[in-house]
Amino acid sequence: MTAVPASQPVTLPAVLPDLPDVADHRIAGKATVPAVELLELLARFAAGHMGWGDSLPLPLAMTDVVFPRFLLVQAVPRCTFAVRLASLETGLRASLTSTIGLPNRMKRLREHAVATFAPPPSPPSASPAPDFDFEIEADRVYRELIPFGPRYRNLRGTIRLGRAGATGLVRSPEPPRRPPPLAGCPFLLDAAMHLACLWGQRYAGYIAYPTGFAARVLHRPVAAGERRCVVAPRFVSPRRVLCDLWLSDEAGVLCDAVTGLTMSPLVNGPAPPSWIALAGAGV
Repeated sequence: MTAVPASQPVTLPAVLPDLPDVADHRIAGKATVPAVELLELLARFAAGHMGWGDSLPLPLAMTDVVFPRFLLVQAVPRCTFAVRLASLETGLRASLTSTIGLPNRMKRLREHAVATFAPPPSPPSASPAPDFDFEIEADRVYRELIPFGPRYRNLRGTIRLGRAGATGLVRSPEPPRRPPPLAGCPFLLDAAMHLACLWGQRYAGYIAYPTGFAARVLHRPVAAGERRCVVAPRFVSPRRVLCDLWLSDEAGVLCDAVTGLTMSPLVNGPAPPSWIALAGAGV
């Protein structure tokens, strides 16, 4: 991707794609559009604006990504969506907003996802090989810790965790997405964030959700498949887990890397079960 000259922003109407299984993605008991689906929508608008066609120029980075507000599925029919695109010297800034018109009130504008599409800032580092002190089966994770429905239960097999990180297998559900996603299978990155959430439940002592990340570098995105995921924490506080994650293929070749992933708990959100949490044990 080459740098483009700065220009006046443009705002385009947007329609969310049909996501028939999104009811399986629930946060605090409410069906919520996954953040990765919002990134896919922004990628399609970026591709159209830049003339990339049906494939992204690789490697490609999404930087300074923020998810300011959850998008509840029940609110979607009442929303009018738009994508704002601004060409900068460093790339293309894209944001997704919704507007809800309330009876006898002013319209309410909300921002749900923001990202800059740009050349990778630097080659991502190799994923670490952390030591582990705990193992858990993915089936139990989804039964007791991350209560999503079947379509979003995409951690598979045995998951290994330690204070220095976690590793597990992620696999896209069948049948695969149609049409094929542009920015890689959203289910794989979503499940990788489940692994980060699981690490936070054990070692930070709270249930955290993604609120943004510094950079995601796409090397070999796939429409469907299987990846080995590694999560490594960088910073933990009472209200934030900062970590990196890597997705690699069966040969260990890096496919997708996220740096500076921020995970935060809900205000007054529930605590994880006592059997998983080691809050206060240190990292």
